[in-house]
Amino acid sequence: MDADTVTAICATVIATASFGVSIQQGRVARQHNRHSVAPVLEIWTQRRLGGQTGISLANHGLGPAFVTRSNVWLDGVHLGSWGGEALETIRNAVRERPAGMGMTRRPWVIPAGTSRFLLHVEHYDPQRHEDLWHLVRHRLAVEITYESIYGDSYRISRLPEGDSPPL
Repeated sequence: MDADTVTAICATVIATASFGVSIQQGRVARQHNRHSVAPVLEIWTQRRLGGQTGISLANHGLGPAFVTRSNVWLDGVHLGSWGGEALETIRNAVRERPAGMGMTRRPWVIPAGTSRFLLHVEHYDPQRHEDLWHLVRHRLAVEITYESIYGDSYRISRLPEGDSPPL
């Protein structure tokens, strides 16, 4: 072998290795991009004496969450998706009707760093609203399916305290 052949072989090996490294780097960059805008939803129950009390959905992630599906159970009975008749059934289960927000639009978007009450009263009074708090903590189960901007799918659920899973 002469020097030109050795040089050509070395150049080919180096080019092939560089191509492999570039492909791997591209995969890592895409994975990083997906993780850097992933939504992280959490279902919260919140009680504040004199303040807002109820159940909310918070996005603690770095990207928007696109809610694609929801399910709700009251006392172990499946009511369907969160909104419409299911929301009315839940609101009618307490003495004073709380404010409610349905997730009827698909997808329902929750921007990064925001939260939305799904069911709440503005000024919690234990005498007037204890049945709402009991409903939210012990009678209501919620399951939510959502996606990132890349279409990655996630699911969260909140079960009633002290009960076995109705899901």
